[in-house]
Order: sequence, then structure tokens, then C-alpha cells
Amino acid sequence: MVCQARCSEINRGTWQFSLEASDGELVLEATDEEVGDLNRLTLLAAVRGLESIEGASRVTLLSTNRYMIRSLSDSLPRWRSNNFVWEHFGRRIDVQHADLWRRVDRALSIHRVEACLVSSKLVSTDSPVAAATARTIQTDRGTSNLRFDAGHAGPNRPASSAASKSGSKDQLRQWLLGTAAAPESQTARRRFTAADLRAS
Repeated sequence: MVCQARCSEINRGTWQFSLEASDGELVLEATDEEVGDLNRLTLLAAVRGLESIEGASRVTLLSTNRYMIRSLSDSLPRWRSNNFVWEHFGRRIDVQHADLWRRVDRALSIHRVEACLVSSKLVSTDSPVAAATARTIQTDRGTSNLRFDAGHAGPNRPASSAASKSGSKDQLRQWLLGTAAAPESQTARRRFTAADLRAS
């Protein structure tokens, strides 16, 4: 399950979740516009996604929202034991988004959920090298198009008939679900888990 949210204003935006089977087939996708900050909208996507699954299931939850993933692993057990309230300057108040966290907690008692923080960083920008590799080519109509030369593709690998017959070739999904077949030369390596992806 992939959960994401985007804010169009400070307190308004859209949430979205998509549920896929382990073979990559899309099961359900939903999106809507709501009032709330980015954290609340992402939580709403997770709640709606988890509540839409019929029966107990194994779920790998992917999100780019650090607040949600960290809270699921670090804060939720403490909030649960304190009935989702905490002390703030001598007063006991609800934790932020307590209504949604209660629903998440209920869903976690039904499903076995593994949460993964997906993060990415821009490691290259528009550079003079990229501009230098761009060149203009002529088409049949005499107009010119801008084309970037492709990077090195690496050695050709023969396609195995078993791999070509399998439904899903999404390596990330297979890796996260622990079903990726390791090459013979790498069988001695330790298998990474979702815990390895969590930010410390």
C-alpha cells in the first residue's frame, strides 16, 4: 500500500492511497480532497487504505512521510498505553491527530503491517555537462528536436524464460516483500528488511 498526500494550501490538500497485490496487480486506488496539514492527510490515506482491506492481511505500507513512519514505530506504543493523551504544561491533552491514530491502532490489531519510509534526494541538477551532451537532430520533416544521449546501459543480460513468464518484474516490490530471488553470487549476503530503511 502506497500512501501519499499533497497540500494545495496550508490547511487543505489531497490524500491518496493505492493497494496492490504482491504480484503488482492494482486492487484499489482512492483519492480525495480534505482539510488538514500534510501529516494529517497522509495519516488519512493510511487509515482509509487499511480500513478498505477486507479480512486480516499482510501489508507493506510505503510512504515518504517521516512523521507517520516514525510515529508508527516509536510513538504509537506509548500513545496507546496512555490512551492517546499526553501531558502538556500540566494539562492532559490528546496527541496530535488522536482521532486518526486510534483508527490506525485499531487497523494494526487486524492487519500485520510493515511500514517503510521511502526517501529520495536530488543528486544531480542541470549542468553544463548535460547541456553539452544534448544535441540537435534532424527529423524526416526537416524540423529539429532536442535529444539527450542515453547513459551506459551496462552489459546485456540474457532474459530467462522463467522471468519473462512471471507476472511482476517490479524489483522494488519483490525486494520489499522478501520474494526477490538472490543471484548465486550474493546468497551469502544478509537480506535487508524494512527496518533497514527506517531513518534513525
